Amino acid sequence: MSFGIALAGGGIRGAAHVGVLLALEENGLCPGSVAGTSAGGIVAGLYAAGLSAARMKEMVLKFSGGGAEFFDPDLSGLATMIPSLLVRRTSGFSGLLKGNRLENYLYRLTEGKFLSESRVRVVIPSVDLCSGDTVACTNTLKGIRPLRRVRWTDRMRFSEAMRATASLPAVFRPKIIDHMCLVDGGVTDVLPVDLLIAAGERNVLAVDVSEDYKMPENISLIEVASHSLAIMETRLRECVTRGEKMLLDPDLPETDGVLNLRQMPMCMEAGYRAAKRAMPRIRSLFA
Repeated sequence: MSFGIALAGGGIRGAAHVGVLLALEENGLCPGSVAGTSAGGIVAGLYAAGLSAARMKEMVLKFSGGGAEFFDPDLSGLATMIPSLLVRRTSGFSGLLKGNRLENYLYRLTEGKFLSESRVRVVIPSVDLCSGDTVACTNTLKGIRPLRRVRWTDRMRFSEAMRATASLPAVFRPKIIDHMCLVDGGVTDVLPVDLLIAAGERNVLAVDVSEDYKMPENISLIEVASHSLAIMETRLRECVTRGEKMLLDPDLPETDGVLNLRQMPMCMEAGYRAAKRAMPRIRSLFA
C-alpha cells in the first residue's frame, strides 16, 4: 500500500525522524510521499532527494559532534543593530545566523537538485512574512487541492526550500526569494499532514516531535526564541484537525533544548525505538 509520512518541526528533536525512517527501511517500508516542517522539512527534503536513512544517520552523528562549521553568525548586522536602536533607525539585522553555510551544505548534499527532480511527492512549507501565507514547496502542482492561505510552488531547489522552512525567526535570517520573505513553516503548520493530504496522499503516518519541553537551565536568546515558537506551535496544533491514519509520538527528553546538538543521537534513537514498538500497527495500516 502506498503511504505518506508527515514530519513535525522541533529543532534537534527532528533527529527522531531519521530514527523512524531507519526502522521503516529495515522493515521494507518506503513512503511514497513525504512532508515536513522546519527540522522535519530538512529530513523530508533529504529523503525525497535520494538520501537513505543510513546516510542521514551519519549526518546526525556528525552534527552532534559540534556542527559549528554549519553556522555563520551575522556579526556585522549584530554590531549595527544596537546603535541603530539607540538612534531609532532601522537596521538590516534580521537574524543571528545568516543561514548561507547551512544552505550551501544542503545544496551539496542534494547536488543542487530542484524539487521537480524528487523521487517521491514532497511538500516542504514555509511562511511568507510579506503576505502571511503558507508557501508549500512541492515537486509538482498536479493533483493539488487548494487550501485557504496556502500558495503552492514547484520552482525551488531542495536546498532553498529546506533553508526556508528551517529559518527560525530571530535565529536565522529569512530566506528571500521570488519577492517572498520566508521563515520557519512551523509558524502556521508545524505538522503538515493537511498539506500532504491536499497533495493527494490518503494514507498518512504522522511523526510529532514538537511536544512541550522545559526551558533549559542555561537560557539563551536562541532558546527564548525557539521555546516561544514551540509553545505557539503546540497551542496551534491542538486547534487543528489533521487527518492522519496514525500518529507516532517518540518519547523525547524534556530538557534537551531545541538546538542542543549533543542530544541528536539520543533523539534519533528515541524515534527508532518508537517506530520499532509501533511496527505491528504500522505494518497493518501501511504495508
